[in-house]
Amino acid sequence: MTSKKNHQLHSMTGFGKADINLTGFKANWEIRTLNSRNIDINIKLDNQLRPFELTLRKIIQEGLLRGKVDVSLALEPIGSKIENASVEEAFDKRLETMMAMLGKHLGREGDLSTDMAWQLLLKEDLWNASEEGIVWQDKDVVLLQKSLEEAIAETMEFRRAEGEQIHAFLDQELGCIEGAIPEVEQQLTQRSQLLREGLERHMQEIKDLDANRFEQEVLYYLDKWDVTEELVRLSAHCAYFRTTMDVGKITGKKLQFITQEIGREINTLGSKASFAPIQHLVVNMKENLEKIKEQLANVL
Repeated sequence: MTSKKNHQLHSMTGFGKADINLTGFKANWEIRTLNSRNIDINIKLDNQLRPFELTLRKIIQEGLLRGKVDVSLALEPIGSKIENASVEEAFDKRLETMMAMLGKHLGREGDLSTDMAWQLLLKEDLWNASEEGIVWQDKDVVLLQKSLEEAIAETMEFRRAEGEQIHAFLDQELGCIEGAIPEVEQQLTQRSQLLREGLERHMQEIKDLDANRFEQEVLYYLDKWDVTEELVRLSAHCAYFRTTMDVGKITGKKLQFITQEIGREINTLGSKASFAPIQHLVVNMKENLEKIKEQLANVL
Protein backbone atom coordinates (compact mmCIF):
# COMPACT_ATOMS: atom_id res chain seq x y z
CA MET A 1 0.00 0.00 0.00
CA THR A 2 1.48 3.31 -1.09
CA SER A 3 0.52 6.67 0.39
CA LYS A 4 -0.57 9.17 -2.28
CA LYS A 5 -1.25 12.13 0.02
CA ASN A 6 0.84 15.27 0.02
CA HIS A 7 3.11 14.92 3.01
CA GLN A 8 5.56 17.18 4.83
CA LEU A 9 7.93 14.73 6.47
CA HIS A 10 11.25 16.47 7.16
CA SER A 11 14.70 15.13 7.90
CA MET A 12 16.81 16.70 10.64
CA THR A 13 19.84 16.70 8.31
CA GLY A 14 20.12 19.95 6.39
CA PHE A 15 22.31 22.65 4.89
CA GLY A 16 21.62 26.22 3.88
CA LYS A 17 23.38 29.51 3.24
CA ALA A 18 22.63 33.10 2.30
CA ASP A 19 24.69 36.14 1.28
CA ILE A 20 23.88 39.81 1.69
CA ASN A 21 25.73 43.08 1.07
CA LEU A 22 25.66 45.48 4.00
CA THR A 23 27.40 48.77 4.75
CA GLY A 24 31.01 48.22 3.74
CA PHE A 25 31.08 44.44 3.85
CA LYS A 26 29.44 41.24 2.69
CA ALA A 27 27.86 38.83 5.18
CA ASN A 28 27.56 35.10 4.55
CA TRP A 29 25.41 32.82 6.71
CA GLU A 30 26.01 29.08 6.67
CA ILE A 31 23.85 26.53 8.51
CA ARG A 32 24.41 22.81 9.02
CA THR A 33 22.01 20.57 10.94
CA LEU A 34 22.10 16.98 12.20
CA ASN A 35 19.72 14.85 14.24
CA SER A 36 19.28 15.45 17.96
CA ARG A 37 16.57 14.77 20.53
CA ASN A 38 16.02 18.51 21.06
CA ILE A 39 17.25 21.81 19.63
CA ASP A 40 20.98 22.37 20.19
CA ILE A 41 22.30 25.60 18.65
CA ASN A 42 25.97 26.48 18.22
CA ILE A 43 26.41 29.92 16.68
CA LYS A 44 29.63 31.70 15.69
CA LEU A 45 29.26 35.48 15.53
CA ASP A 46 31.32 38.63 15.20
CA ASN A 47 31.96 40.03 18.70
CA GLN A 48 30.05 43.21 17.87
CA LEU A 49 26.93 41.08 17.20
CA ARG A 50 26.88 39.43 20.64
CA PRO A 51 24.19 41.83 21.92
CA PHE A 52 21.89 40.45 19.19
CA GLU A 53 22.71 36.78 19.83
CA LEU A 54 19.53 35.99 21.80
CA THR A 55 17.38 37.45 19.04
CA LEU A 56 19.26 35.48 16.39
CA ARG A 57 18.99 32.29 18.44
CA LYS A 58 15.24 32.77 18.72
CA ILE A 59 14.96 33.13 14.94
CA ILE A 60 17.00 29.94 14.48
CA GLN A 61 15.00 27.97 17.05
CA GLU A 62 11.63 29.01 15.63
CA GLY A 63 12.77 28.26 12.09
CA LEU A 64 14.59 24.95 12.54
CA LEU A 65 12.60 23.54 15.48
CA ARG A 66 14.80 20.57 16.37
CA GLY A 67 18.23 19.08 15.78
CA LYS A 68 21.90 19.90 16.31
CA VAL A 69 22.41 23.23 14.56
CA ASP A 70 25.76 24.82 13.67
CA VAL A 71 25.49 28.42 12.42
CA SER A 72 28.39 30.58 11.27
CA LEU A 73 28.60 34.14 9.99
CA ALA A 74 31.51 35.18 7.76
CA LEU A 75 32.23 38.85 7.05
CA GLU A 76 34.13 40.10 4.00
CA PRO A 77 35.01 43.77 3.33
CA ILE A 78 33.62 45.05 0.03
CA GLY A 79 34.89 48.64 0.19
CA SER A 80 37.32 50.31 -2.20
CA LYS A 81 41.01 49.48 -2.31
CA ILE A 82 41.71 52.67 -0.39
CA GLU A 83 39.31 51.60 2.40
CA ASN A 84 40.83 48.12 2.52
CA ALA A 85 44.30 49.63 2.63
CA SER A 86 43.30 51.77 5.60
CA VAL A 87 42.22 48.62 7.44
CA GLU A 88 45.59 47.02 6.74
CA GLU A 89 47.37 50.17 7.91
CA ALA A 90 45.38 50.16 11.15
CA PHE A 91 46.28 46.51 11.64
CA ASP A 92 50.00 47.17 11.07
CA LYS A 93 49.92 50.16 13.40
CA ARG A 94 48.27 48.14 16.16
CA LEU A 95 50.80 45.33 15.72
CA GLU A 96 53.68 47.82 15.98
CA THR A 97 52.16 49.43 19.08
CA MET A 98 51.55 46.12 20.85
CA MET A 99 55.06 44.86 20.14
CA ALA A 100 56.55 48.10 21.50
CA MET A 101 54.39 47.86 24.64
CA LEU A 102 55.39 44.25 25.19
CA GLY A 103 59.07 45.11 24.75
CA LYS A 104 58.77 47.93 27.27
CA HIS A 105 56.92 45.67 29.71
CA LEU A 106 59.70 43.09 29.48
CA GLY A 107 62.34 45.76 29.92
CA ARG A 108 63.63 45.33 26.40
CA GLU A 109 63.92 48.19 23.99
CA GLY A 110 64.07 47.63 20.27
CA ASP A 111 63.07 44.52 18.33
CA LEU A 112 61.56 41.45 19.94
CA SER A 113 62.78 37.94 19.33
CA THR A 114 61.06 35.83 16.68
CA ASP A 115 59.43 33.58 19.33
CA MET A 116 57.97 36.55 21.16
CA ALA A 117 56.67 38.01 17.93
CA TRP A 118 54.91 34.75 17.03
CA GLN A 119 53.33 34.52 20.48
CA LEU A 120 51.98 38.01 19.95
CA LEU A 121 50.65 37.15 16.51
CA LEU A 122 48.71 34.22 17.98
CA LYS A 123 46.61 36.56 20.10
CA GLU A 124 43.02 36.33 18.82
CA ASP A 125 42.13 39.94 19.60
CA LEU A 126 44.95 41.15 17.35
CA TRP A 127 43.51 39.34 14.35
CA ASN A 128 40.06 40.72 15.15
CA ALA A 129 41.44 44.24 14.95
CA SER A 130 40.08 44.67 11.43
CA GLU A 131 36.56 44.04 12.75
CA GLU A 132 36.73 46.94 15.19
CA GLY A 133 36.14 49.27 12.28
CA ILE A 134 32.69 47.72 11.64
CA VAL A 135 29.88 49.90 12.88
CA TRP A 136 26.62 47.94 12.96
CA GLN A 137 23.80 50.18 11.80
CA ASP A 138 20.19 49.33 12.61
CA LYS A 139 19.35 48.69 8.96
CA ASP A 140 22.31 46.30 8.72
CA VAL A 141 21.04 44.26 11.68
CA VAL A 142 17.55 44.06 10.14
CA LEU A 143 18.97 42.93 6.79
CA LEU A 144 21.21 40.44 8.57
CA GLN A 145 18.19 38.89 10.29
CA LYS A 146 16.33 38.63 6.98
CA SER A 147 19.37 36.99 5.43
CA LEU A 148 19.48 34.50 8.30
CA GLU A 149 15.82 33.67 7.67
CA GLU A 150 16.69 33.00 4.01
CA ALA A 151 19.43 30.59 5.08
CA ILE A 152 16.96 28.88 7.43
CA ALA A 153 14.41 28.58 4.61
CA GLU A 154 17.04 26.97 2.37
CA THR A 155 17.97 24.58 5.18
CA MET A 156 14.32 23.59 5.65
CA GLU A 157 13.97 22.97 1.92
CA PHE A 158 17.02 20.69 2.13
CA ARG A 159 15.35 18.91 5.06
CA ARG A 160 12.11 18.58 3.11
CA ALA A 161 13.91 16.99 0.14
CA GLU A 162 15.65 14.56 2.51
CA GLY A 163 12.27 13.90 4.11
CA GLU A 164 10.86 12.86 0.72
CA GLN A 165 13.42 10.08 0.52
CA ILE A 166 12.82 8.99 4.11
CA HIS A 167 9.06 8.98 3.50
CA ALA A 168 9.47 6.71 0.48
CA PHE A 169 11.60 4.31 2.53
CA LEU A 170 9.18 4.26 5.47
CA ASP A 171 6.28 3.76 3.07
CA GLN A 172 8.01 0.73 1.58
CA GLU A 173 8.94 -0.91 4.89
CA LEU A 174 5.53 -0.25 6.43
CA GLY A 175 3.95 -1.74 3.31
CA CYS A 176 5.88 -4.96 3.96
CA ILE A 177 4.41 -5.16 7.47
CA GLU A 178 0.90 -4.45 6.19
CA GLY A 179 1.34 -7.00 3.42
CA ALA A 180 2.27 -9.68 5.95
CA ILE A 181 -1.04 -9.34 7.82
CA PRO A 182 -3.20 -11.16 5.22
CA GLU A 183 -0.47 -13.78 4.90
CA VAL A 184 -0.70 -14.42 8.63
CA GLU A 185 -4.49 -14.68 8.35
CA GLN A 186 -4.10 -17.30 5.62
CA GLN A 187 -1.75 -19.30 7.80
CA LEU A 188 -4.18 -19.17 10.73
CA THR A 189 -6.66 -21.39 8.89
CA GLN A 190 -4.01 -24.04 8.32
CA ARG A 191 -2.78 -23.69 11.89
CA SER A 192 -6.31 -24.26 13.27
CA GLN A 193 -6.71 -27.40 11.18
CA LEU A 194 -3.35 -28.77 12.31
CA LEU A 195 -4.22 -27.97 15.91
CA ARG A 196 -7.51 -29.84 15.68
CA GLU A 197 -5.81 -32.86 14.09
CA GLY A 198 -3.11 -32.89 16.74
CA LEU A 199 -5.60 -32.76 19.58
CA GLU A 200 -7.66 -35.47 17.96
CA ARG A 201 -4.67 -37.80 17.79
CA HIS A 202 -3.89 -37.02 21.41
CA MET A 203 -7.45 -37.67 22.54
CA GLN A 204 -7.60 -40.97 20.63
CA GLU A 205 -4.91 -42.25 22.92
CA ILE A 206 -7.24 -41.71 25.84
CA LYS A 207 -9.87 -44.36 26.51
CA ASP A 208 -13.51 -43.40 26.78
CA LEU A 209 -13.12 -40.42 24.46
CA ASP A 210 -15.74 -37.81 25.23
CA ALA A 211 -16.78 -35.78 22.18
CA ASN A 212 -17.83 -32.79 24.29
CA ARG A 213 -14.53 -32.82 26.15
CA PHE A 214 -12.69 -32.94 22.85
CA GLU A 215 -14.53 -29.88 21.51
CA GLN A 216 -13.84 -27.99 24.74
CA GLU A 217 -10.13 -28.72 24.45
CA VAL A 218 -10.08 -27.55 20.85
CA LEU A 219 -11.92 -24.33 21.69
CA TYR A 220 -9.63 -23.69 24.66
CA TYR A 221 -6.44 -23.85 22.62
CA LEU A 222 -7.91 -21.96 19.68
CA ASP A 223 -8.89 -19.15 22.03
CA LYS A 224 -5.51 -19.23 23.80
CA TRP A 225 -3.63 -18.93 20.53
CA ASP A 226 -6.08 -16.58 18.83
CA VAL A 227 -4.33 -13.52 17.37
CA THR A 228 -7.30 -11.83 15.71
CA GLU A 229 -7.22 -8.84 18.05
CA GLU A 230 -3.47 -8.43 17.61
CA LEU A 231 -3.86 -8.35 13.83
CA VAL A 232 -6.67 -5.79 14.03
CA ARG A 233 -4.64 -3.53 16.30
CA LEU A 234 -1.51 -3.98 14.18
CA SER A 235 -3.43 -2.93 11.08
CA ALA A 236 -4.85 0.09 12.92
CA HIS A 237 -1.42 1.17 14.17
CA CYS A 238 0.01 0.96 10.65
CA ALA A 239 -2.83 3.10 9.30
CA TYR A 240 -2.25 5.65 12.07
CA PHE A 241 1.46 5.69 11.24
CA ARG A 242 0.65 6.56 7.63
CA THR A 243 -1.75 9.32 8.62
CA THR A 244 0.79 10.83 10.99
CA MET A 245 3.50 10.83 8.31
CA ASP A 246 1.32 13.06 6.14
CA VAL A 247 -0.14 15.59 8.57
CA GLY A 248 2.88 17.78 9.39
CA LYS A 249 6.62 18.19 9.46
CA ILE A 250 7.17 17.76 13.22
CA THR A 251 6.22 14.10 13.54
CA GLY A 252 9.40 12.21 14.42
CA LYS A 253 8.75 11.63 18.12
CA LYS A 254 5.10 10.72 17.58
CA LEU A 255 6.04 8.21 14.88
CA GLN A 256 8.53 6.65 17.29
CA PHE A 257 5.76 6.16 19.84
CA ILE A 258 3.57 4.50 17.20
CA THR A 259 6.37 2.11 16.26
CA GLN A 260 6.50 1.02 19.91
CA GLU A 261 2.84 0.00 19.68
CA ILE A 262 3.44 -1.76 16.37
CA GLY A 263 6.36 -3.64 17.91
CA ARG A 264 4.24 -4.69 20.89
CA GLU A 265 1.60 -6.28 18.65
CA ILE A 266 4.22 -8.03 16.50
CA ASN A 267 5.91 -9.48 19.59
CA THR A 268 2.59 -10.74 20.98
CA LEU A 269 1.76 -12.23 17.60
CA GLY A 270 5.05 -14.11 17.58
CA SER A 271 4.63 -15.47 21.11
CA LYS A 272 1.05 -16.68 20.51
CA ALA A 273 1.50 -18.05 16.99
CA SER A 274 3.11 -21.40 17.88
CA PHE A 275 3.30 -22.10 14.17
CA ALA A 276 6.54 -21.91 12.19
CA PRO A 277 5.19 -20.23 9.01
CA ILE A 278 3.64 -17.43 11.09
CA GLN A 279 6.78 -17.04 13.18
CA HIS A 280 8.80 -16.65 9.99
CA LEU A 281 6.49 -13.82 8.92
CA VAL A 282 6.89 -12.25 12.36
CA VAL A 283 10.68 -12.28 12.01
CA ASN A 284 10.39 -10.44 8.70
CA MET A 285 8.04 -7.87 10.22
CA LYS A 286 10.49 -7.25 13.06
CA GLU A 287 13.24 -6.65 10.52
CA ASN A 288 11.06 -4.13 8.67
CA LEU A 289 10.23 -2.38 11.94
CA GLU A 290 13.90 -2.06 12.92
CA LYS A 291 14.65 -0.38 9.59
CA ILE A 292 11.81 2.05 10.25
CA LYS A 293 13.17 2.87 13.71
CA GLU A 294 16.62 3.59 12.31
CA GLN A 295 15.23 6.13 9.85
CA LEU A 296 12.95 7.76 12.41
CA ALA A 297 16.01 8.75 14.46
CA ASN A 298 16.61 11.42 11.79
CA VAL A 299 13.02 12.60 11.33
CA LEU A 300 12.08 16.06 12.58
